[in-house]
Amino acid sequence: MSFLEGIKKFGKKSYKFLRGNSTASTLVKVAALAFLVNKLNRNKNRDNDQDTKNIDQGVRVQIPPASDNKVPVLYGTAFFGGAITDAVMTNSNKTMTFCITLTEKTGAKRDGTAAAYNFKDVYYNDQRLVFKSDGFTADYTVDRNGNFDTSIEGLVKVYCYAGDTSSPVVPDNYTNGSYPNAYDVMPNWSSGTHLMSNLVFAVVEVNYNREKGITGLGDMKFEISNSVKMPGDVLSDYMQDSIYGANIGSQYLDTSFDDLNTYAATGVNYQDQGTGAQTLANRYQINGLLDTKQPVMKNIEKITSTAGSFLKYDIHERKWGVTINQAGTSVASFTDSNIVGNIDLTGTGLKELYNKVKVEFPHRELRDSADFVTVEIPSNDRNSNEEDNTLQLTYDILNEPVQAQLLGFIELKQSRVNAVIQFTTDYSYINLKAGDLIDVTNTRLGYTAKVFRIITIQEQQDQAGALQMSITALEYDANVYSTTDLSRFTRTNSNGIITIGAIGTPGTPQVTKFERDARPRINVESTAPTGLVEAMEFWRSTDVSLSEASRSYQLISTVKPANGGVFTSGTTVTLDYDALTTSDFVLKTR
Repeated sequence: MSFLEGIKKFGKKSYKFLRGNSTASTLVKVAALAFLVNKLNRNKNRDNDQDTKNIDQGVRVQIPPASDNKVPVLYGTAFFGGAITDAVMTNSNKTMTFCITLTEKTGAKRDGTAAAYNFKDVYYNDQRLVFKSDGFTADYTVDRNGNFDTSIEGLVKVYCYAGDTSSPVVPDNYTNGSYPNAYDVMPNWSSGTHLMSNLVFAVVEVNYNREKGITGLGDMKFEISNSVKMPGDVLSDYMQDSIYGANIGSQYLDTSFDDLNTYAATGVNYQDQGTGAQTLANRYQINGLLDTKQPVMKNIEKITSTAGSFLKYDIHERKWGVTINQAGTSVASFTDSNIVGNIDLTGTGLKELYNKVKVEFPHRELRDSADFVTVEIPSNDRNSNEEDNTLQLTYDILNEPVQAQLLGFIELKQSRVNAVIQFTTDYSYINLKAGDLIDVTNTRLGYTAKVFRIITIQEQQDQAGALQMSITALEYDANVYSTTDLSRFTRTNSNGIITIGAIGTPGTPQVTKFERDARPRINVESTAPTGLVEAMEFWRSTDVSLSEASRSYQLISTVKPANGGVFTSGTTVTLDYDALTTSDFVLKTR
């Protein structure tokens, strides 16, 4: 039976249904046993959930110094800025050195392997920095369209560190055996007092040059990877860490985190727009930053949601675990013979059924800019008179579109099989746990071994004092987990914006003097460079005895094409100028 057939069948039956807010009030009583309840309730009003409206940019942008800044924690790979935590001016106020704190350093993986960090790329004002062979001195920048700009050469230096001030990380594709320690780069720092323990950060030196447009720090972004990215490792680390996490001892975590890693590492087949059939190596990965200002339980839910799973807690073993939202088989059967009392059943009305999902996420090919995928139930698979209703989802800590689409499929299908059953059974079923699959057979409901997933299971006493088990379970259908329609489309981060790097160097000015003339003047000729050039500027200085860096120039004229538009590359641009005084001079064009 398909999940759509299950919904239609459910709509034709009648039994004891909970109405109004009774479902929520009933589930709240047992919410402490499993975090799935929060997940269930959120699915019902997802359009009104402010947390799903937009991707949180608060942990990705560069922010100025402030005493209330919080350091986020990175898992996997992401593009982001950081918080300026120190700044020192030197060199007669011509050099500024900044410390940009990026992320907390995480703990190890579950197998004990330490977290390894790589600085994959560094961006300055949205342009990728290319360093000289030392790995920290800027050589040139490359914009989104592939244009080079050398104006930054030697004026900016970026030093990268992970762990403390004596743990440099040479960016990818560079090798440097003498990369300096941070306290040797940052003025006024010392090895004994400026530790930056367990932090990933960068020290950026900026040398002022107005002519080349280097007058401040600019917007710095970094693409950084942390080897801790599998969901079981991420969740385990976050729950144990005492600084940014929940500070739960390892003895209170069960082995299901390893099971989650194993399941997340399975491949998923999809169709790529350009290359055809492909396989995504890992079904689930965590790639993004957790906002440490948020409550730990909210961040835990964000991790589990991104990994298609639920957090659980066993009150008998006193251990936290995770239930994977995947296909399985029933481990216990219930009929009138072992169900005590009434069966309570609730579900979603026709007007509240979702038939489309829009999943927003940061896309890795767009430097983690927002993108979205949509999945829709075909009209011929919908119920009669079913209105369009879109489920809005946002995942902050994944940047792979196939993973986003997979989660959207599961959420959409699950939302259409969300009948919740609640009943009581005898104490012999005490070994059942949240996340187990059970089946229910009931003639009046039309159920024959109908499978449900346990959300919560709670001990209680009847009026005679006998112990019983109260079970709340969510409808299950194996078709929810089918992944035959996944696809991936090519994205580009090219924006078509022409930067200064897209303009070449104009020709060296050629000066012709007309001194013995009715109108003494000079004639200056230069050639238009490559790129979109709307105007050529001509500058003059009389500081001929000074070095070029010390001269003061004045703009004497701006020449534009006679008929508007832009100059064709190589065109001779001529200035006729008669406002000179008796003096030596030098000219340049821009």
